[in-house]
Amino acid sequence: MIRRATLATMVVALAWASVLAGGQILNGAPVSLNKAQTWCVSSMGPVPNWDTPAHPECKMVWRVLAERNGKTLYSARQAWPSRTRSAEPLRVLTEVLYEGIPGSRVVRRLYAVQEDEARIHLEPLRLLTIGGAAIIESKVCMTGTNECGRELVTWTDGRIEAIDDRTVGEIRSRLPKGYDLKINPDIDLGSMTGSGKAWKTGDADCCPSAAIEFTLRLDAGELHVEELKIQRLPA
Repeated sequence: MIRRATLATMVVALAWASVLAGGQILNGAPVSLNKAQTWCVSSMGPVPNWDTPAHPECKMVWRVLAERNGKTLYSARQAWPSRTRSAEPLRVLTEVLYEGIPGSRVVRRLYAVQEDEARIHLEPLRLLTIGGAAIIESKVCMTGTNECGRELVTWTDGRIEAIDDRTVGEIRSRLPKGYDLKINPDIDLGSMTGSGKAWKTGDADCCPSAAIEFTLRLDAGELHVEELKIQRLPA
């Protein structure tokens, strides 16, 4: 799965990571709990769609993602074979989030993600509590590389709202002149910290000149870099 990307791929991937995380904020329309729990969505868009048959090999995992303020956030993660043939089986991965009230037989659809492993691997959605806010993280990694990105949204009583992740742009603006990122830094939302590497003009792809560490701040629906430290690496 992990393979070194070329410089051109990595540069494209930095732009790609903020775009192709691909989450869809849904309209909150009601769905029967039985359908949400047991019916795979159609392999034809839009997501979720039950108007045409699901893939016959679709498998679903149903789980409770969170309980908050008398509401339950459910996840239906589904997978079926990709049309792309390879040495290892590839899947189309889909996850739909629903909100319900304990005891009710109706849920409301809130959010959906879908990716084909032929291009992108979609990690299971996870929920974190940051500063009292319920944050849903959708992490995606470009197949065949070590390049990953994420999309963040908040869940608040029947609503999903996007979070604007400004971290990459703010790191670039704070780096010393002549330095840049070629691979997205790693972020740990649990501790609100991150780390990565920075390349100086002329550095080979294999050998960045500096390591970076930073802390994060979530403010008014935006994720910012709070503090950035840079350390030159030995040649």
